[in-house]
Amino acid sequence: MKYEIGIIGAGKIGSGIVKGLVEKRALSKDSIIISDISDELLNSNKKEYGINITKNNKDVFLFSKTIIIAVKPNLIGTIFDDIKGTNLKEKLIISVAAGVPTKFIESIVPDAPVIRVMPNISLSIGYSPSCYSLGKNSDKEHEQEFIRIFQNLGSVIKVDESLMDAVTGLSGSGPAYVFMFLKSLVDGGVKSGLSEEISRKLALDTLYGAVLMATKTKKSFDELINMVKTPGGTTEKGILKLEEYLMDKAVAEAVIAATKRSKEMGEVYGKC
Repeated sequence: MKYEIGIIGAGKIGSGIVKGLVEKRALSKDSIIISDISDELLNSNKKEYGINITKNNKDVFLFSKTIIIAVKPNLIGTIFDDIKGTNLKEKLIISVAAGVPTKFIESIVPDAPVIRVMPNISLSIGYSPSCYSLGKNSDKEHEQEFIRIFQNLGSVIKVDESLMDAVTGLSGSGPAYVFMFLKSLVDGGVKSGLSEEISRKLALDTLYGAVLMATKTKKSFDELINMVKTPGGTTEKGILKLEEYLMDKAVAEAVIAATKRSKEMGEVYGKC
């Protein structure tokens, strides 16, 4: 096989996978190929990471040991139209397309082993949780190959495919919620008299430290909150304001809404 990994789709996730693998030196640049219809995206990947590029998806399918499908869900059918009748039994297909079940891909390439995964944008810096589920033709060897690749991009967590929509709503979309929270912290700091530069630094370091503390102490979030706040103190006053504006409910509802949308997207393919 000419390439260890072939990636179809050079957008944010596809390029993020390339970035993570190349910067971690998990694979040599010559062992990766990526395809897209956009010359701009392909040339950007070629220039920045030195990998192989093509506009022909079939090249990726034919000459790659493992194929990662990193396109928008509505393009899945078109992608596989290019290789109808091609024997993919000896390949491993990893799909990052949100809402697309493994059985839909298996209905097009019935003999191919398929693994569905939902990472997030942080995979480009090696810190994405990647939840995955196995298709009917995937065995332990395929699973180990998947883990070998994606453990370079962060953590790997196996889940039942029925939970993949909830994973999408929480961790797939989650970075955007966190960025909104950080933006709000910075805005609050600026309105309270700090410079934007100092507010940003404080917000980032505060969040980073809080995440590390939660990870290392393994305490419940309620315990951690109580470690910071004191009766009648500044933190309690701030938390009361967050509760007044229903921040906790808003964030939970954001996860639920994103989960619902993922299910809606999957309904198109679930009838296969």
